[in-house]
Amino acid sequence: MALARRLCRLPPRLLPLPLAAAAASKPHLPGNPSPAPPLPSFTSPPPRPAPPSFPSLPRLFSTSSSGDSSMVVVGSAESFTSILSKVEAEKLPAVFYYTAVWCGPCRAMAPVIAKLSNRYPKIPIYKVDIDLDGVGSKLTDLKIYSVPTFHFYYEGRKTDEVVGADRTKLEATMENLHKQL
Repeated sequence: MALARRLCRLPPRLLPLPLAAAAASKPHLPGNPSPAPPLPSFTSPPPRPAPPSFPSLPRLFSTSSSGDSSMVVVGSAESFTSILSKVEAEKLPAVFYYTAVWCGPCRAMAPVIAKLSNRYPKIPIYKVDIDLDGVGSKLTDLKIYSVPTFHFYYEGRKTDEVVGADRTKLEATMENLHKQL
């Protein structure tokens, strides 16, 4: 029993300062080989200060609306469905850029997309966040399994696809679509 008491008890030099002083000032009683120090009172710690609040940031990979950019951010599942239907029905050239906020390669491609949307202002680029409510079932129908994915439309049908952050292939495919206009 005495061994257990020695293993569980902190020596006075390791106790918090008020407890160490109290343990050192208590007299040692004969017959009690190792008097236990008073138990520390466990009170709740003082509340932590609130973490610094950061301003609400827009999507890290979105582009600015200045200049001749042809980038259109799709804001809802309904607008995505109507835009896709319009592109197919009216046989418009377009690029659909499927992306996600949490996707590192998507963020890496953001400057490339911005540059292409400025270089080819007659070809609209529709940026679709795959995490929008209601978009998931449509993405399955379009066979989009990873991001970033780019679908190129010409004359109402999908003519090409680029999957992944392949800058060279994306630029070449965009140039080919531009030449068809």
